[in-house]
Order: sequence, then C-alpha cells, then structure tokens
Amino acid sequence: MKTKTYKKTNPKLKTNSDIVELNHLWHRLDSKGLFQKHKADLSFRLPGKGSFLLMHRGEGKQTKVETTEYFIENPTSFLKLNSIPEETLAIIRFHASFYSLRPDVGAIVCFQPVWSSLLKTLDHPLPLVFDEQCRQLGAPVEILPKRIDGSMEAGSIVQSGANAFLQENGVVITSVTRDKAIYNCELIEKCSKAYLLAHSTGSPIRRIPWWVRLIAKSRLKKDEKKASAAYLRGETPTGFKAY
Repeated sequence: MKTKTYKKTNPKLKTNSDIVELNHLWHRLDSKGLFQKHKADLSFRLPGKGSFLLMHRGEGKQTKVETTEYFIENPTSFLKLNSIPEETLAIIRFHASFYSLRPDVGAIVCFQPVWSSLLKTLDHPLPLVFDEQCRQLGAPVEILPKRIDGSMEAGSIVQSGANAFLQENGVVITSVTRDKAIYNCELIEKCSKAYLLAHSTGSPIRRIPWWVRLIAKSRLKKDEKKASAAYLRGETPTGFKAY
C-alpha cells in the first residue's frame, strides 16, 4: 500500500509570512485614513497554533507599532506582568477572549475612524439599513460588554454572530477571514457616514425588511459555521468572497 509523505512546515516561516500580511493590511487601512493618529489594534488568528498575532500602536502617528504572538488560552501566563502596562495587558486579554468566545473569527480590528466613532453619540444602536451591512456585519452596532481586566464577557451581543461593535473609544470589527475583516472596516465607515448624515436631517429612515435581514443573517451564520469548522481543523477558511 502506498503511503503519502508530508513535508513538515516550519512554524517560524509561517509566522513570518503572517507578519508580512499583517503589515500589508495595516498599511492598507492606514493609507485610507482609517487609523488617523489614534491608537489601534489589528490581530489575526493563527490556524493550528492556538495563538494570534497582535499588532498595536499607541496614540500618535509616529508611535512605534509593535507586533507579538500570544496564546489564545492564558495569553499573559508567560509574561512578566510587572514590566507590562495594564493597558497593554487589557488589550491582549481582549483579543484572546474574543477569539475564545467566537471560534469563527479570524481577525479583529480596533480603531477610531472618523464617522464610525460618532455612533456612540446616538441614543440607539446603528440599525440595519443597508443590504451589505446586513450580510456582512449581521446586527445593529452595540457596545461590547467587558470585564475590568479588559477581557470579553460572554453574552448575546458577542455571540450573536455580529461583526461590528462599539467600545469606549471607537469601533471593533471582526470577520471570518483577514481580508473580509479589512473590507468590513471600510463598510462600517461608509454605513456610519450615510446613516449619520441621514439621521441629522430628522427625516424617517427606512430599515431593511425583516425577511431580508433574516436571509442575510442566515447566510452570514452559515459562513461563520464553515469558518469555525475550518479553524477547528487547524486550517484557514477558504471560499469566501469579500462582497
């Protein structure tokens, strides 16, 4: 009987290629003006490694960008906690807990774009008023529940399958793959600008019909189920189109 032989890949080389891709997509968002001079985080799940790459920049355009790999489970257990600012530890715990709660998520972006950051001024969550918003973001944009240490609290907001959220100083965007998360960052800004301008007129704004929302959400959940299964196998999900 013939047996197949598999070449063992070098984990370090794989991580290096991931860092290159991480830098490329960071530059893409930055070049579109979505990062401004504010602090921002961009992380990727590393399939089959039980870890994620986290890219972080503090306030200021010239602030140094740091990229580090952390485990999803117990991400701070091997760190010298006394030498790391509590704010940094909170960011690490946030990303790790999100990946743990949402096995379908392949990338997380935390940033403070011009229009989306203004959603917190509304007295209601951003409703579903655009087709692609329904299909890709999945639910009204609400504030994420966090613990005092920065980690996520399990609940309906996080586990609803939604891919756009608010936090204290900006927006959190997720998706099943890296590219789709980047596209979702651009999508939330377009939707926010259009909605806020329309809302400022005081005129009624129609929402997407319930049956359209139902169909779009079911397709999104199907994508997320497929992604969860792929990540569980240690594989990168494929077959998804950006839009």
